[in-house]
Amino acid sequence: MNRALADDNHQHNATLILFVTGEAPRSRRAHHNLTAALEANSIDDAPTREIDLLREPQEAISFGIFATPALMHIDASGKRRVLYGDLSDEYSLKNFLSAL
Repeated sequence: MNRALADDNHQHNATLILFVTGEAPRSRRAHHNLTAALEANSIDDAPTREIDLLREPQEAISFGIFATPALMHIDASGKRRVLYGDLSDEYSLKNFLSAL
């Protein structure tokens, strides 16, 4: 995932942000599950970013994240949706990504 792409100031594109806590097992699983789901659904053009809250704890407050891992989708209008957990529930993840 490209961590440099898409920040909160780029509201003109849909953005996916995966919030993790370092190399914690659930964070690693979330990263793996998201990568696999994006590939399986041929979603390779959505700007994707990963924020490690151990390195940037202030981002939890900025984005209103209260647990990790968490996947946030910010649409072109700035509306935010969040899916919490390691993204292992394929149905929930596919449904979440269907908005892209």
